[in-house]
Amino acid sequence: MGNSTDIVVKHYRQILIWPLQLMPLPEVSGRSRAMGRHWEVMSALSVAGSPWQPRPTEFDGDPAEFKERHYREFVTFLPYVQRFLYGEGRSEAGDAANYGHSPMHVFRRKDIQQVLMVFKDGKTHHFKVIHLDLYFFYDLDVVILALELGGDNLSLRRVQDAMFRFGRTFPAQWDENETATSCLRKVAWLDAAGDVIASSDYEDRAGYLQHMGQFCAPKMASH
Repeated sequence: MGNSTDIVVKHYRQILIWPLQLMPLPEVSGRSRAMGRHWEVMSALSVAGSPWQPRPTEFDGDPAEFKERHYREFVTFLPYVQRFLYGEGRSEAGDAANYGHSPMHVFRRKDIQQVLMVFKDGKTHHFKVIHLDLYFFYDLDVVILALELGGDNLSLRRVQDAMFRFGRTFPAQWDENETATSCLRKVAWLDAAGDVIASSDYEDRAGYLQHMGQFCAPKMASH
């Protein structure tokens, strides 16, 4: 078997999914905001210019443009899961008042175009962000952050390293020179011009230890 450094991956795709717990919204006009309606705040922010913008579903476009990959995705689920994700089916008469809307609200941001990864050996690679979405569900205090990224002509070893390390949101430990051993050396979100929108802070060992001691929970990396 050949060395993994000699094997070239022509095209690499990875989808990462982070489920995150939502915290209660602050009171508005003396009344507590209900849980599970955070997308309403996101909708208001999108109007105000937030990079997170509502993403239409595949069912909002011209039915003649509906793709087979969307069909395959839909029929993969059992009927009760279909109703949860996509809402009640439309009637053939097209009466929109007779079916329930999907309880899922999706927001997408397009300003983040690349992910910069610095590996343990100091090598740097730029990966393309295919899409970056937030999934909200009615009456649930959970939001799902979904990221798909890709790259071309990478060594198998580099791909395996990215798959193992990139999804880790905090270091597991540090080595003798305080370099995080389980994460990448550095991660940064880049815009279309290559400017940094946010970057990791894995090297801040003292900050992670202090946060754990104060909150009894790991600190998420700054990116």
